[in-house]
Amino acid sequence: KLETIRKIHEQGLIAILDVEPQALKVLRTAEFAPFVVFIAAPTITPGLNEDESLQRLQKESDVLQRTYAHYFDLTIINNEIDETIRHLEEAVELVCTAPQWVPVSWVY
Repeated sequence: KLETIRKIHEQGLIAILDVEPQALKVLRTAEFAPFVVFIAAPTITPGLNEDESLQRLQKESDVLQRTYAHYFDLTIINNEIDETIRHLEEAVELVCTAPQWVPVSWVY
């Protein structure tokens, strides 16, 4: 709920959400100023990744990227879980400590 996110922010904390792509339209506002990370499906290597569920996941990931990429601040390809987590932790640390670009409409 949006009210829960507001309460978390009022406490000076960061809300980490796993949302459906349609929610990005509601959350991408000056009030919430989200940093949106898309964790993409692993890269499929022809001849090595013949698993149908992995191929389906890759196709769904591609569709989400094409449709919603303009909402993403960062895309991480989940080829190796430990590397993905490390990259995500680094991104969160950077967002918390370095200036970030935001749409001009959020400032004025």
